[in-house]
Amino acid sequence: MTRAKQTSIRPLLRSAGVVGLMTLLSRLTGLVVQRMIASRLGLNDVSDAYQVAYRLPNMLRRFTAEGTMTAAFLPTLVDIDAKRGEAEAKSFAADFLGTLGAILLVICAAGVLLMTPITGLLMLGKLAPGASFISQLGVLWDVISGKTAFPDNIALGAVLGRIMFPYLLLVSITSAMAAVLNMRHRFALAASTNMWGNLVFIGVSWVAFHLMTQPFGTGAATVFACAMLLHGLVQILALAPTFKRMGFHFGWFTRFSNPDVRLALKRMLPGIIAGGIHPINVFVSQSLASQLPSGAQTVMANSNLLGELVLGLFAVSVATVSLPAMSRQASEGDRLGVCSSLGEALRGAALLVIPGAVGMAVLATPIIALIYHKGAFGAEAVSWTSATLPYQAVGLIFIASSRISTQALNAMKDYSGPALAAFVGFVCNVALSLVLMKPMGTNGMALANSFAALAGLVFQVWRLRHTLGYLPVKSVASGWLKMASAAALMGIVAWYGSGLLTIHDPFSFQGTAATAWRLFPLIGVCGAIYLGLALVFRIPEAKSLFRAVLKKII
Repeated sequence: MTRAKQTSIRPLLRSAGVVGLMTLLSRLTGLVVQRMIASRLGLNDVSDAYQVAYRLPNMLRRFTAEGTMTAAFLPTLVDIDAKRGEAEAKSFAADFLGTLGAILLVICAAGVLLMTPITGLLMLGKLAPGASFISQLGVLWDVISGKTAFPDNIALGAVLGRIMFPYLLLVSITSAMAAVLNMRHRFALAASTNMWGNLVFIGVSWVAFHLMTQPFGTGAATVFACAMLLHGLVQILALAPTFKRMGFHFGWFTRFSNPDVRLALKRMLPGIIAGGIHPINVFVSQSLASQLPSGAQTVMANSNLLGELVLGLFAVSVATVSLPAMSRQASEGDRLGVCSSLGEALRGAALLVIPGAVGMAVLATPIIALIYHKGAFGAEAVSWTSATLPYQAVGLIFIASSRISTQALNAMKDYSGPALAAFVGFVCNVALSLVLMKPMGTNGMALANSFAALAGLVFQVWRLRHTLGYLPVKSVASGWLKMASAAALMGIVAWYGSGLLTIHDPFSFQGTAATAWRLFPLIGVCGAIYLGLALVFRIPEAKSLFRAVLKKII
């Protein structure tokens, strides 16, 4: 690798490292949130109702927030800023925010009004357990038409959904503001919003539970729903002062007459499917999981959350910082530059995603026990969740690569490519979930998510080859092979280490502190082994990461 290429890797990794640190803090505070939720709700119908209500706005946020919206809004904003100046860019941002806010107000109003039938559809298996799919649809129609009443758990899900659904509006506006900050290289502040929201969620819930006489079950789920709404509000408040100091402002009315707004919205339309390739698959799996025993939907949500922790550590960060760079290169007609940035992003994300996935699969039981084993979430719940987690880990590298490839296609203004890839992944996920859910339960559904991500990625690679004319296949494949080899050796150490430290059995759980004292040193040793092997294998990204860490320490 030439010196010029080495220096081109460092700015990407440096910016991704800043975002990665803030994202990691957000994910860690998010784990505290999930531990609090698990300890109060456990694995049952109430926890399933909460997870369905929570997942609905969080799935849609990928369409109207950081996924599709950012991918359409940011390249348009970059083009206007580069070609017509800052004043035009600020005017466009205000008009776009006003239009987006008005559209989302209508969506939120419709969602609140239709929440009962939506919740019934997403929890279809709870209406008539053991009945055929057609029979369950018939029961749902009878309930909607008023002939019969909704079961308590579905009615609870509808109430929680109405409380949390406006979160979609709040988080979408936050993501648009964060895109503007990212364009100005204010990555850390934009990435920190979720952390502040999590801290408010924890504080509000803690106060409420100390005031309640029965802080479990339905009452706890209602508190969590209200806290989530405050979570979204805090994110906007965290960015608003800096957003305004930079000279940007909010528009309060629709501006469909603005051709730039219409262009950005037009670019969003095909990406509405593409931006949610993974969350759609996860959400379909959760909906199908309603056919399984109570708690299955919560198991799918918890295992997916751990996967998002690994992705958030670096993959999401690399995707975030690579989009502005690739958008500028595409705007200048520099296809080789886009290709080079794509290769750097794919290798940079894989540097930590591959060992993270291996470690998560091997140490699934102690990790799940450390995070969730408390209160209503007992040993059996730990066993069930930890059995599903390795199957979720299989697809993490495909999901991470798919997100980065989507950014490259969006930068090239190829919005139909990601949409078609999303459709391929969606079809594969539904088909494989239906085949695997009965013999393998939640394990099969998690595996279906992983294979669906692979199918979507294969299509994106083909599309990128057609769009760019060249792909850095050799350099990416070589880097991935070296990283996988180092991660495999690290995984062997983790496997034997967990046995020696006796932290692999949830039924002999010794407590959170005892597990932490064993698990964290083991993770540290495994991380050091992986980094050492990566340096021995001469992985350039590992060398850049090692120098950056060493510089911070010294």
